[in-house]
Amino acid sequence: MREVLEGIRILDVSTLIAGPLAAGMLGDFGAEVIKVEQPGVGDPVRSYARTPAGASLYHKVTNRNKRCITLDLHSESGRDLLRRLVPHCDVLITNFRPTTLAGWKIDYEDLRPLNPDLVMLHLSAFGRTGPYRERPGFARIAEAFAGLTEITGEADGPPLFSSFPLADGSAGVYGAYAVLLALLHRQRSGEGQLVDMALYEPIVRMLEDVPAVYGSLGVVRRRQGNRNPGVAPNDLYPARDGRWIVLPVSTQRMFERLAHAMGCPELIEDPRFCNNTMRVANREALDEYVRKFLLTRDADDMVGYLHNCGVAAGTVNSIVDITRDVHIADRKNLISVWDEEMQSNILMPNVVPRLEKTPGRVLSAGEELGASNAYVYGQLLGLTPDEMVRLRQEGAI
Repeated sequence: MREVLEGIRILDVSTLIAGPLAAGMLGDFGAEVIKVEQPGVGDPVRSYARTPAGASLYHKVTNRNKRCITLDLHSESGRDLLRRLVPHCDVLITNFRPTTLAGWKIDYEDLRPLNPDLVMLHLSAFGRTGPYRERPGFARIAEAFAGLTEITGEADGPPLFSSFPLADGSAGVYGAYAVLLALLHRQRSGEGQLVDMALYEPIVRMLEDVPAVYGSLGVVRRRQGNRNPGVAPNDLYPARDGRWIVLPVSTQRMFERLAHAMGCPELIEDPRFCNNTMRVANREALDEYVRKFLLTRDADDMVGYLHNCGVAAGTVNSIVDITRDVHIADRKNLISVWDEEMQSNILMPNVVPRLEKTPGRVLSAGEELGASNAYVYGQLLGLTPDEMVRLRQEGAI
């Protein structure tokens, strides 16, 4: 079966998470991804989540399905090799600062004459334009700048971050989406193009109604803890066994089912709770009923009971719970991938999205540093063994 992106070659000249994730998602669906790393050092993620033997589990997942090569972009001979690779590629993904790319003469305007069809995704902290374009930044800076951190946390507490870099994850997904749109345009017009994406911009896009509510009503979203500020009941609640239940009662019908499930049908006609507006206004009083009820059973038992009553609810799962969950197993959301370096299987997320006709697949975990130098430089560029020895001695590869 032909994979949907088979025949597309991507140069991943990015580090850490957002750019490599974008390239990796495309690699999951058949694109050939060549990951460029600094000789002797590699991507900084190679130092994350290391095993006692020194292998990076973070790298094994984020850079799966990629050919890893070494290339020193700080040297002119290294940059020349990159220029020689560009005509062989459809997409280049990078996250260097705009002035760095311009100074090295490997920015889009420098590379386009070498490959007019090239699609270049430039992910940077603040984008290529604007007064902040040269500021460095990482996910937490992006999340704070975009307004997400300010509205996350308890009402009487400080702003909070997620334990996962959400800006990196969202920029990776949006980046892959942007590349696909640019490739579709190229297919129709024959033209490549530059995609300029700031790390914070997907977060701004996902704020949805927050700007609209402020712009039209002058209302500033504040931290609400785990509550949904516009729906009640909608919070995390403890169960009898100490685990947590999420209960988002987002419709009138769902509230009526919950009232019957709690054995309190009279709440439906109670003026304090008769519609969502009143329930939000009287949230504390309603939550007293909900908390008391949810404490009568263990979490799994309670969620099962609520489902039987037609009420949407769920447990808050740890990674241990996820690995043991029958639904996760049935849909194969986690897979084991054999890794030659570690000589063992690595548990990792499966491919998303799930396509019926052209499903993606994971062929390999992230390679050792420079594992594909011989293929890329020898077979793709046609360098002789002597040339490769010279480049290694110069530190270019």
